[in-house]
Amino acid sequence: MEITLRPDLAAYVDQRVRGGAFVSAAELIQEAVRRKMEDDSWMEQKVVDAEQTELSPPTREDLQSVRRLIRQPRATRTS
Repeated sequence: MEITLRPDLAAYVDQRVRGGAFVSAAELIQEAVRRKMEDDSWMEQKVVDAEQTELSPPTREDLQSVRRLIRQPRATRTS
């Protein structure tokens, strides 16, 4: 697989590898994809949970709350 990154993203990857946070660019990309998969799985589970709960129609405040939750770093989310 070949991946092309924008220059700013490539610079970030290079910086993280040079700084010792990752052994290689491939390791960083694999970690990023793994985390994305976890995030997607987490969100899918929240949707399934919501589908199994009797809900009233969402309000504007509900939607804003979901947006704030999605924007939170994964580590700070609560189940």
